[in-house]
Amino acid sequence: MAESQSGNFSLELSMYGVAEIVKWCIKENKGRIPGVDSKVFKEMQAAVSEKPEKGDYFTYDQFWKTRRTFEFTKEEVETVDRCLYDIPNFEAKQLPQIRYKFWGA
Repeated sequence: MAESQSGNFSLELSMYGVAEIVKWCIKENKGRIPGVDSKVFKEMQAAVSEKPEKGDYFTYDQFWKTRRTFEFTKEEVETVDRCLYDIPNFEAKQLPQIRYKFWGA
């Protein structure tokens, strides 16, 4: 996680990681954690919506492995942290893999 001069963080995520963040911060959130309507969340939703409609395994695999860089504010990073930790705990679910594999410490 690299901090820029503007105080934002540049994070490179795979599309799989982006989809996990969208899942937990937007779809599973159900309004429990505020702040998921900011610019970076909209950018991530748009990126996931670029998924090919049709294709073979190779096409989908390439899409999910594609990496993109997103600019997060400190507050957005904290919101994602809360989404990936608090929401599964609210529902007694296992913490998502992205907490360990794709999301920075």
